Amino acid sequence: MALTLAQKSSCRLHLNYPLIGLYKLGPGGATLAQGAAGYRFFQAYGFLEYKMNNLNPDEEARLTGQAYAGAALSGAQPSPGDTVTVTLSGGNIASPQTLTATAPNPPTAGDQRLVLAAALASACALNPVLQAAGVIGVAPYGTGPYAQAGAVPIPEVGFTSSVPFTIAVGGVSAVCALQITATGTYLPPSAIADPNGVITSWGYLPILDTLLGAWAGSSQNLDTIKADVWTGRANEAGARISLYRNWQGQLSRFLGTPICKWQPGDQERYGAVRYA
Repeated sequence: MALTLAQKSSCRLHLNYPLIGLYKLGPGGATLAQGAAGYRFFQAYGFLEYKMNNLNPDEEARLTGQAYAGAALSGAQPSPGDTVTVTLSGGNIASPQTLTATAPNPPTAGDQRLVLAAALASACALNPVLQAAGVIGVAPYGTGPYAQAGAVPIPEVGFTSSVPFTIAVGGVSAVCALQITATGTYLPPSAIADPNGVITSWGYLPILDTLLGAWAGSSQNLDTIKADVWTGRANEAGARISLYRNWQGQLSRFLGTPICKWQPGDQERYGAVRYA
């Protein structure tokens, strides 16, 4: 599952990567940009772009702070005509919505459980109520060897939303059934990151956005040493940026991508871009 352009630029921002610039329009030419920086020239930048374009739905939920629900197809291969259902409700969903997938008859090539997972994700994309609620369904399996049962022992379909919601499963099959693997709640990490200590942020990007804003907003206290019984922290800005740097490191470890130490002129001085 790929991040949106805004979410990608947030990842680059918090890992200190420079802007990426305009994309090529197509592999055959008709380009808008041939930039002199970014993923086109630096290997670590390319790894970051690849990972942001190939996240599992649960990984994306941890990164962006979305609620996640999952259902796995366990058991043997379904018989032709067997059905499985997922019902999503609560949160932003106006009314309960039931998605149904039917095993094809005759069976298609490959693992039929993967076919059912993909059909449920497609049904979510075609459901106007779920689309209006911002619910996204994903079956993170392609074609080729990674689509086979040996590489995907328990095919799972995932659903994400900006707020928690509820999932229920059902179906008609003697050998294959859906099993709930995630219940539509937020996934860690979480932190009470706002300066007032009230709002809980979920996901790496929302936490870092909040911490970065708190660091920038610390200027309101820099002119105060003591006010009545309140005494300002002399190193407030330094303490806040230190906490932000700590979460930068956690994002770096989660994505498996180094923090960029790039500065203008590094390419000329060192012959490469520096990373943490």
